[in-house]
Amino acid sequence: MGDSSPEEYDPDYARFAAEIRALLKENGEDKKPFSSSYDPADGGWSTYVTDANAFFAGRRIKPQAWRVHYDRGLCARLALYCYNLQNGTAYDFQVIIQIHEQNRLSFTKSFITFDAVNPSDPTSPLTFETCVKHVDDQVTFVPKLWWETHICRVEGKKKKMCLTAIRIGSDEADYEWDEGAVNDYYKDEMPEWLSDDRQQRCYVVEQSELHDKKNGWLPLLTEFAFFTKWNGPLSPGEIEDCRPLITQHVVVETHGEGEKEPRDKLIAANAIFYITFECVEDPTKGRYRAVVRKTIDGKPGHMRLEVTCSRV
Repeated sequence: MGDSSPEEYDPDYARFAAEIRALLKENGEDKKPFSSSYDPADGGWSTYVTDANAFFAGRRIKPQAWRVHYDRGLCARLALYCYNLQNGTAYDFQVIIQIHEQNRLSFTKSFITFDAVNPSDPTSPLTFETCVKHVDDQVTFVPKLWWETHICRVEGKKKKMCLTAIRIGSDEADYEWDEGAVNDYYKDEMPEWLSDDRQQRCYVVEQSELHDKKNGWLPLLTEFAFFTKWNGPLSPGEIEDCRPLITQHVVVETHGEGEKEPRDKLIAANAIFYITFECVEDPTKGRYRAVVRKTIDGKPGHMRLEVTCSRV
């Protein structure tokens, strides 16, 4: 790996880096000392570019640091799932281009640019931008984690988002979740594991459906469950190394919001998923069961995921 700056061969990056430096100078952060252990998130916000040769404001970030962003990849894939569900599309996630984050005491907002492809034309990726609000910091023994998408849209043209635009957001973006639009059945405490008296509201997903490519988001829910269980004891990179996970059984529960057939529960806007799965990399053949609650408030780009997971 050479030592040349990406600014020497990437004009787009040069402009992007210049914007970051200007923002650092405006905030008085350009004079701060920098060391190899420096974490931009310590300043309350951070920006990353997923090129191993990339710089943060002209300062080299160690390539091995990119391995830690599996958790932000989950955020981007959730947003794309929301987009596909709301728009009747089937784009496949490809790669994260850029991440900017705003950190608060109780949550983080990740503004992510990523590429996705249409399976029918995999050589022509589209660039998407999303905002995901989440509570998934590395804290041991947190019983429930949640993620909330606020935006997922295709960029007007294929380019990196400028930092200022990401921070301010778009006039079209709606960052407020409409709690009143969600049925009370999907609120309050997460349900316990499925009980017999709730079976009549459920649909047992067939094995053929678990392996159907159009239901490729079901393994994504399993990944969120495994991440919820091990976030804290393991780093995001270590959690990623545990893949693949084997989704064994999925039962879907809804409040009965207009499904014509039981299998329609699988594509319902609001649903609770009871998932059992196995981690093949676990030397004890660890088996898990998870409860995943998915809700939509009706706004474009909005989806909430709440997850609990335990070992069987």
